[in-house]
Amino acid sequence: MKNKSIRVTRYLLLIWATSLLVMSSCSKTEFMPDLVGEQVPYQNEATQDLSQLLAKRSDAKVFLAAWQKSSILALIKAEGIHTKVTILVPTDNALKQAGITAETIQKMTKEELTDFIQFYCFWGEFDQTKLGQYSLMVRSMLKNSKYRVPFYDNEEPVGRRYDLYYYRHYLAVKEGNLLINGKSVGKLSYEPATNGGIYFMEKFVQKPTMTTLEALTADGRFTFFIEAQRLADDAFFEKMLNDIEPLWGYRMTKEEFLSYYPDIRYSYKKDWEADMEPSHEEMANMNLTTLFAPTDDAFKRAGFNSVAEILAFNAKRGDVRFDDLYFEPRGAYPTDTLFNYHRNWGRLFGTKDPAYGLAGANNTVFYSNDLDPVLLNDYYINIGGSGQVQYAYKMPFAFSRNSNQMQMKIKNAEQLPVNIVESDINTLNGPIHVLDNLLVPKGFKLK
Repeated sequence: MKNKSIRVTRYLLLIWATSLLVMSSCSKTEFMPDLVGEQVPYQNEATQDLSQLLAKRSDAKVFLAAWQKSSILALIKAEGIHTKVTILVPTDNALKQAGITAETIQKMTKEELTDFIQFYCFWGEFDQTKLGQYSLMVRSMLKNSKYRVPFYDNEEPVGRRYDLYYYRHYLAVKEGNLLINGKSVGKLSYEPATNGGIYFMEKFVQKPTMTTLEALTADGRFTFFIEAQRLADDAFFEKMLNDIEPLWGYRMTKEEFLSYYPDIRYSYKKDWEADMEPSHEEMANMNLTTLFAPTDDAFKRAGFNSVAEILAFNAKRGDVRFDDLYFEPRGAYPTDTLFNYHRNWGRLFGTKDPAYGLAGANNTVFYSNDLDPVLLNDYYINIGGSGQVQYAYKMPFAFSRNSNQMQMKIKNAEQLPVNIVESDINTLNGPIHVLDNLLVPKGFKLK
């Protein structure tokens, strides 16, 4: 059977290679000898397979027990004799910190252990020479059939408009440490095998179980952010239904209104939750992206001491209405502008092709090691698709560092950079980065 290639996102690999080219073309500050000869490709000189490598490690006995009890070897064998697999192996101590011991493994069923092992495995040989400072995505063997994402690989039947959701890992190297999803899991420790390779991790990598909205809600620091958007949505639809009622002669439901104007409002749940409507089963129901979440204290620093004050700000400055001349909804709330930058990279204000609208969306899953001016400040958020290349939408943010503090702001805004006070809260949708202030665009007044 054809050997499966590793699921690595093409866009991040391209960006990483491009950034290296840019940096290498800068003027030299010290003498560097010219390279002589051709680059020697990586040669796997391993003599042991994955199971043998695991068995010889004294600090991976718990993972080995799970490996042997699971069905993983049968799954690999079914793919063909030349199939290669790379594993992220948490050490016994890493598993112990997560409450997983040999006794835990003994109590788990074969099916549970197969899922457990698949989360840490991905197809292909992915040695350490492929890693750099920016994240490369690898797609684990473990899928969640509840979720469907916009397609990237699309290896399934022609015509399908989504990929099945597979749990992903984002790998990088920083100062000799292996980063997974932006966080260090210990010193880079890789061992090649005849049928793949193993990265050993000193820290446990937890499988995400919550969507972005679930994670924000459970955290407790983002009630202003969540409630202001939820109640603004409610106020918008209430205004629309009130305005339409005398025109249509009856009060329609919100669902009926949306049947006429399905994309009129960027719902507060969009990109945060999965759309589980049965009628949408032929489409992706979950988006993968990054969220910049302001805390309740961030709103207070901006002058909003309650959700009620945010809603009053909307009522005073908003112009939401149903236009009876054009017979369509018009207007927006001022917080729509603020929140679109926090949650959707300011795409609401992206450059649009007059004929085709906004260009196709590019990847926006970035962990803390990717929030780098070299990588992102000239990155295109939307490019390709039907839109012409001259209408591509470039990164609206300027990322920077003040000592070890990561910061960001909207380009050309009068506002000073805001601090990213916590990063890499991992969710099913992607990472959440926490801000200590609101992102305020140029000319926008909070008072």
